Amino acid sequence: MSDLITEFRRCLGTMSHSRAGWDYDLPPAQRREEDRQEREALAGARAIWAENPARHDDLRAAFSAENPLATMREIEQPPVGAQ
Repeated sequence: MSDLITEFRRCLGTMSHSRAGWDYDLPPAQRREEDRQEREALAGARAIWAENPARHDDLRAAFSAENPLATMREIEQPPVGAQ
């Protein structure tokens, strides 16, 4: 597996972890940290998608294999500030 796909899957895993809902009873500071990690992971996944159009088939396959708590529609949106 390429480094690009590995990083994309890592981003998806971080998003899923943060969205799983089991952490609803975390202390506020830890919850804020997880929210920050989720935002960064989404930004990273979006950047990978936007910067690698030739790899979209591979990235879609990685998305399907990871089965994250996210949608491809979220990932396909341009990174913030990139329009």
